[in-house]
Parts: sequence; C-alpha cells; structure tokens
Amino acid sequence: MTFKKWTLVILAIIGGEISLVLLTTIAQEVLFDGIRYRSSPLFDLVVGGAATFLAAVLAGFIARLIAGAHHFVVPLVISLIVTLETGYLISRQISGDPLWFDVLAGASLIIGIWLGFNYKERKVFGL
Repeated sequence: MTFKKWTLVILAIIGGEISLVLLTTIAQEVLFDGIRYRSSPLFDLVVGGAATFLAAVLAGFIARLIAGAHHFVVPLVISLIVTLETGYLISRQISGDPLWFDVLAGASLIIGIWLGFNYKERKVFGL
C-alpha cells in the first residue's frame, strides 16, 4: 500500500475510535445517565443497549468514510482496542457488572463496528 493509503487507514482507526467513544458516551451517559446491569431499569438496559450498538455501527460507518475503501485492518484494530478495554475493565472489576454482561457489551461493539464498516459489502468480519 502507498503512504497515502496507510495514512487514511491510520486516520480511519483514530476517527473510528474517537467516534465510538463519543457516540457510546452519548448513548449510555447522556441519554440514560449510565447503563448498569444491577441498577438500570429494564427499559434503559434494552434501549440503551440498542443505542450503544447503533453507536458502534455509526462509528464503523464513519471509519469507512475516512478510509475511503475496504481495508480489514481498520475494524480489526478498533476491535482489538475494544477487546483490550473490555479485558481491562473485567480484570480490574471496574464496571461491577457480571462477566457475561461486560463480554456481551464488548461483543456488540465489535459486531457493530464490523457491520458499519462493511455496509457496502453487506458482510461481517470480511466473510
């Protein structure tokens, strides 16, 4: 790949991750004042979870717009960042939520990123 393409890939990773952080913050903290398994009402869990998933799809879409072309490295790196963050939160017991809840939350972000990034191909995970 050329220098220009690698620059776009790096910018897409940064832009996608920043979008993911901002949009999930809006979905979870602004709209619902935090989503916690033990303290949030069922409505907040369901609608907030859906909003968080849609935020990930939109972040993947934004990353694709920046990258300009399909390149699996962009959603792969963003997925790795989400995995590392989720692992960190679980290992430090920061969220206080059950393990399955944190794992599903991280997985929904990863799936959303891949869906948003691959919207033109209608493929997930490059398959």
